[in-house]
Amino acid sequence: MSAIQDNQIHPGSITLPRGFRAGSATAGIKVSGKPDITVIAADRPVVAAGVFTRNTIKGAPVLIGMQHIRDGKLQAIVVNSGNSNVCTGDQGLADATEMCELVAKHLGCKTTDVLPSSTGVIGRPLPMDKIRAGINDALDQINSGKEADHDAAVAILTTDLVAKEASRTVTLTDGSTITLGGIAKGSGMIAPNMATMLAYITTDCDIDSNMLSQALKQAVSQSFNRITVDSDTSTSDTVIVLASGDAKNKTIARECTDYETFVEALISLSKELAYMIIEDGEGAERIFKVIVKNAATIDDADAIGRAVADSPLVKAAVHGKDPNWGRLAMAMGKTGIAYDATKLRISIGDIDVFSAGMPIEMDKDNQSTLENMMSQKEITFTFDLANGNQTVEWLGCDLSRDYIAINADYTT
Repeated sequence: MSAIQDNQIHPGSITLPRGFRAGSATAGIKVSGKPDITVIAADRPVVAAGVFTRNTIKGAPVLIGMQHIRDGKLQAIVVNSGNSNVCTGDQGLADATEMCELVAKHLGCKTTDVLPSSTGVIGRPLPMDKIRAGINDALDQINSGKEADHDAAVAILTTDLVAKEASRTVTLTDGSTITLGGIAKGSGMIAPNMATMLAYITTDCDIDSNMLSQALKQAVSQSFNRITVDSDTSTSDTVIVLASGDAKNKTIARECTDYETFVEALISLSKELAYMIIEDGEGAERIFKVIVKNAATIDDADAIGRAVADSPLVKAAVHGKDPNWGRLAMAMGKTGIAYDATKLRISIGDIDVFSAGMPIEMDKDNQSTLENMMSQKEITFTFDLANGNQTVEWLGCDLSRDYIAINADYTT
């Protein structure tokens, strides 16, 4: 058994794995004047894997990035925040390509070894004069260490209130130690349909591209694809993993104990970043977990988990601290998933509220406990279908008045 250690023991994130550096800058793209350019670079082209939004309207950086990562190799990622470069036509594609060219020239690598990302307002051309200067500034400051990591995590933010960083350290069967580090951004326009934000992960593990791609898909399916703030899938969603191989472990080229250890660490890291996104959801005051257990299939469990986590009525009830389990039953029922009402059990925290087709009568103590649970920072709703053996967990957050205010005034 490997011991996964988190970033409370090993401070740092994106440059903590060996072979990576990061540089950030303030280019003036954001009207707030906050940092808005980040470059993450390896010492040479390294193994890479990525997943991208399934939204049919994809940003220019996503389209270019999907092409550049096709061979399973990258050396750098360049990110701007404050402008998403979406719905910007041929000029947007040219601008995304130029961002890659600027980084490639500095690093001495191919343009196709650089992946671009952008996040922010849709439908506005990139201010390339600012971006050119910002990329040069970021490259001039490229470094490794905790400060570089945090600066990178800050520079990719938009409406986020906090930076999101995490790391893991794992010992493999050959005695080698590998590290994973990650940063992410996401606060609004968060709904699972691939991954629901921007996330960049590095590792010094020596792993082949097929195994890395397979591991990333497993991690995304259990983390970023099971969170939702507002049911909206972004046009710019991207999750990238770079693997330098500098840990000098025996190459992970097939499914084995070390592969499972690596996947476990990647899932753990991804879940932590996903939790941070939900915790920082626009206007969010409370987090709620939806556990769907004993479902007939994973697809059934996911459909129910997503329906409950997405429901505006459930989110409003969570915000109002209202233990209205009827909202939960409604959200489950609208999926059309078949179930046996005589076996279904719905619980809030550890208190059953519905069982065998009937509401459970609450005594004064249980009602008080239920109301107290709904006032907590994190609430758990459990659906036991008792018609199979599949279980999933989803994360959502409340829908507050602040969410409306933030998005009503987003561009004005």
